[in-house]
Amino acid sequence: MKKTILLPTDFSIESLHVLKTVLSQSKPNETFDIIFLHGIHLSDSIRDLLFFSKQKILNQVVSNEFKEACSVITNTYASKINSIRKDIFTGFTQAAFTSYTEANQVSCLYLPADYTWNLDLRKSFDLKPFVIKSKLPIHYISWPKNNSIPEKGKVAELFFNGIPTHS
Repeated sequence: MKKTILLPTDFSIESLHVLKTVLSQSKPNETFDIIFLHGIHLSDSIRDLLFFSKQKILNQVVSNEFKEACSVITNTYASKINSIRKDIFTGFTQAAFTSYTEANQVSCLYLPADYTWNLDLRKSFDLKPFVIKSKLPIHYISWPKNNSIPEKGKVAELFFNGIPTHS
């Protein structure tokens, strides 16, 4: 059974624990198309809008460590993952978010239960209010917090925490 799931993210290694949990606790026959979504405020400048490039913005906000960690997860759970896509959401209304989820055929949303986003508030915004108001099923994921990890922010961080739980 194939599902398209949406995971709001700040593109930190720690935020990947949500995906790791979903994949490790999924049913044997489930496969996933995964969308990592990050909210970005667009500039009001006409020049900036004329030269708008989603890929350029993604290159600015997605670190090499995050890309590497996604590769590790993809290799580890290859039989579960159909695709992983990183995307930005530039809308500012619930209707725009609903249109985004419908256009991408999202079947459910996953949120970290106890996680504070590390957002650049000049450009980024929290997608949680849109997710909470969505009519799609929402699953909250929690995992043991360990801020004293020696590899914090590195790919190895994925291997330090135990298996999270979801509700």
